[in-house]
Amino acid sequence: MNLLLVHGNGGANARFQLFRKIAEEQGASYNIHLPELPGFEGRPLPTAGAPWSWFLEALAETVAAVDGPWVYYGHGIGGSILLEWAKQGWANSKGQAFKPQKVLLHGIIGASLEHRFFPKLMKPMLIRQTLKALIAAPALRPVWERKLFLEPSAIPENLRRQFFADYRRCAAFSLFFDLITPAWYQGVKSTIGQESFHFLWGDKERVIASKFLAYWQNDFPNSNFTIIEGWDHFPMLEQPQEFYKTISGMIV
Repeated sequence: MNLLLVHGNGGANARFQLFRKIAEEQGASYNIHLPELPGFEGRPLPTAGAPWSWFLEALAETVAAVDGPWVYYGHGIGGSILLEWAKQGWANSKGQAFKPQKVLLHGIIGASLEHRFFPKLMKPMLIRQTLKALIAAPALRPVWERKLFLEPSAIPENLRRQFFADYRRCAAFSLFFDLITPAWYQGVKSTIGQESFHFLWGDKERVIASKFLAYWQNDFPNSNFTIIEGWDHFPMLEQPQEFYKTISGMIV
């Protein structure tokens, strides 16, 4: 079995560093794959083609390189990217399809767009760029740590530092506010709303508040929903052992 892990906006594969370390220590029965998405971790954005294709091709290249069954996991906007891929039939530009056995969508973006103020606030490009700079600013790190994590001290210092530095190197950050819109979500819902996915949500979720899960439950009636006590938005960093155990249990 192969597990594809797709991080969220502003992020990097460093977010899954602890997960991969624990999996190696525990001798996990599956293989972990971390795609290198364009526009993240210092990589530039392409200049030609449709923006969605940039990310979907990177996922398809990762999956095509390895035989065997797959489970896809997407966190935040990473899960939204997986929904777009599902809407396009899990295909690449050559028409090859890479449908997984299971899709895990964790605290993702889409159903709540029309019900939250934040997406509306982020429409102007200047505000997007300003927010990105503020998140990456070392002097403001203590403020953001309190806002984004329940227990910042539970995360190793080097990973906390890396978490915020990754925003500075994310060329794709602003783009997703144009791609993931209410109109985009309506297209997703009408195309694949009757399919089955597995949604994960923390009962302490603050980035995409847990109250918004009801919209996903209404729009994806054939999907499974798991609410996990004590999780906020980044359990892979704050509670890596519990995160590893939960994800591993859903793969089999």
